[in-house]
Amino acid sequence: MSATKHEQVLREMFSVFTDFSAKPDRLLDFMTADYRQFVDGHEMTLSDFQTHTQALRNTLSNLEIDIQHIVCAAEKAATVHVARATYLSGEQNLIKVVAFYQFRDGRICLVDELTHLLMGREKDPALGALQ
Repeated sequence: MSATKHEQVLREMFSVFTDFSAKPDRLLDFMTADYRQFVDGHEMTLSDFQTHTQALRNTLSNLEIDIQHIVCAAEKAATVHVARATYLSGEQNLIKVVAFYQFRDGRICLVDELTHLLMGREKDPALGALQ
């Protein structure tokens, strides 16, 4: 699969991930069954990621992802993106994320990311692995 296709997969996945009216199961179209995600040292399986997605939707009223940099080569990609989360209370936070992606058969099989709180409550970095 071309680097352009991987970029498209990532952008579409983020679009579904941040569209709280979309069914969370739509995210399964972008990931392999053996998907693994590492966020600040916490490991998530595909099932954990589904739980994470639902937990975010129960905690936030809105989530926006701004991809600042994206590089795709062969079956790998990397992004630097900023997540703006709005809690149900109206409070907001801003988290910078540096992420590496591995693809297999056009789907994401691995994400390894580090997060850095730019603005918000001190406990906010935990949003990346919220269950």
